[in-house]
Amino acid sequence: MEGTISTRSGVPAVVKQPAKAAPKGSPFRAITALYDTIAAHRFLFPIAVFAVHFLIVQITATLAYIYGTPHSPSGPYPAQNPYRLMTGFWENIVGPLRLWDGLWYKFIAENGYSQSFNATAAFWPLLPWVMRYGHDITGLPPEVVGYLFANACFAGALIVINQLLRMDFSPALTRKAVWGLAIFPTAIFFSAVYTEAPFIFFASLCLLCARKGEWLAAGVVGFLAALTRSQGVMLLAPLGILLIQQNGLIPSKWVRTAPFAALPALGPVLFGWRLEEAGLKWRSFIDVQGQWNRADANPLKTFECATRGCTLVVDAYGKKTPWPTRGDDWSWVSDLFHNLNWATFTSLAWRDKVANSDTFELVITIMFLGLAIVGLFKLPLWQSAYVWPPLIVPLFQPSSVHPLFSMPRFVIVLFPLFVVLGMFIEGRWTKTIAVLVSTAMLVLFTIQFSTWYWVS
Repeated sequence: MEGTISTRSGVPAVVKQPAKAAPKGSPFRAITALYDTIAAHRFLFPIAVFAVHFLIVQITATLAYIYGTPHSPSGPYPAQNPYRLMTGFWENIVGPLRLWDGLWYKFIAENGYSQSFNATAAFWPLLPWVMRYGHDITGLPPEVVGYLFANACFAGALIVINQLLRMDFSPALTRKAVWGLAIFPTAIFFSAVYTEAPFIFFASLCLLCARKGEWLAAGVVGFLAALTRSQGVMLLAPLGILLIQQNGLIPSKWVRTAPFAALPALGPVLFGWRLEEAGLKWRSFIDVQGQWNRADANPLKTFECATRGCTLVVDAYGKKTPWPTRGDDWSWVSDLFHNLNWATFTSLAWRDKVANSDTFELVITIMFLGLAIVGLFKLPLWQSAYVWPPLIVPLFQPSSVHPLFSMPRFVIVLFPLFVVLGMFIEGRWTKTIAVLVSTAMLVLFTIQFSTWYWVS
């Protein structure tokens, strides 16, 4: 805002005056002051972010579940209804957030792993164990236990990540990363009966303990992460780097800490043993991938399948079968452009086309690979070591259904990349647009998920 004219040295000049502050006592000023107070607190801030995330997802999911028109269900009950409705209070709360994989975890919690249903070997055991024993202790339905456990884990993860990132980055950048994680379009999976929330909690807590030199705690929590999903064993990479950074290249100094840093390797061992006990093979969690339409390929082949289409040879039930795979389909954009109205936006056919277009999978995969490359120059080495293995490994196993199967879900646990993303979001308008777009997409994806449309 232009103000008075200065004539110092006889040269007129415009003196800039600061913009007027919000009037004392105004609602905007009060809200800003409250946010600044909360943002400065290492516990209140992540809890407030979790509350915002939870309300967005839960309110949207419940309303969509009650009033939306469901698509064809998909669950582990082929001989009967795809899933059994819950009763009472929990149906409209947990019901929309236990769909898809949540029903598989419920099935395993109730029936365990077995030869007669070996497709369950694709699901790692910690979450169904919590659901089963939580049900035995509390009497709550297994999926309710899983729902409460997932949300508690995500709240804890935000607290841990807020502390962990502040050890390497400014509070402002850390806050952007925490917000980005909570309102990312596929952040719905942090509140669903899925393993994303437990894994990111155990993984981040493992790394925080390792950063502080508390290696026994780091190993135990890393072991729990490795029982939660296959990605857990990849914690060996960042833990190894932190071990070297703290002890140097002198093996004699590793004696006390190296055994604890190696504990995540026991996750697959225990899972394999449990599968053997159930009558399966110890490596069934590897062999079963063919039943989920995954094939072996190199990343270049995977991207070819994701863009132009290809034929993948899927090895399932001991038989190799060629499966044609189509590439990404952007026709939903032109359909909306030529029929830009509410009827198109809400039509079941258009929503189904969007869900199966594979466009979001492609965009997110390329985006996060780009962030990971930038992260090689911006992130501590151990954080890049945490990011790269789980980002690359899925590219060696594309699916004939969706070549970049579940990538938008896999990447949300790679929290250091949200730091890199935050580095690109500067300025009030950029932040505002990013928040609005991401939140809107989170709402839309939650509606899709809760009404049985594929999200990730």
